[in-house]
Amino acid sequence: MPRSIILSLILIAAPSLIAQTIHTTADLQQREAKLLATAKAAPTGLGTDIMDDYGNDRTLLVVRVHSGDPERHQLWADQMVVKKGTITLVTGGTMQGEHPNGTAPGETLGTSIEGGKETVLHAGDIAHIPAGMPHQAKIAPGTTVTYLVFKEKEK
Repeated sequence: MPRSIILSLILIAAPSLIAQTIHTTADLQQREAKLLATAKAAPTGLGTDIMDDYGNDRTLLVVRVHSGDPERHQLWADQMVVKKGTITLVTGGTMQGEHPNGTAPGETLGTSIEGGKETVLHAGDIAHIPAGMPHQAKIAPGTTVTYLVFKEKEK
């Protein structure tokens, strides 16, 4: 078969081979409602759902009803988009009490961050957290926050 015909067939088939994912508002609202129930029942106050996983990048939906522990991802950068609520994002500084997460290679948790920068994020705000940077999501007691995290594996 001539190369031009093979190339034409590949180009015709290519759009159906490329994964396309769409998350509607209704889908996100359903997921968020389930995660809120999970977060309220969990001692960590966290509900999270991996919506997409393409190997080198992932999309997570997160609901928090309590502040999270400080964390560091050696292999992953995070792009955080706040959907609802207010977060005080602490970045940089030095993690105290750092220990392996136990659920993912190259990820650690801590007890606090000393010398980090605090930035208040509201619905619609976006923050980029490079791989290797300590960070923590703090929320006010009695509040709830929902955000998307787009994780990209550093090369």
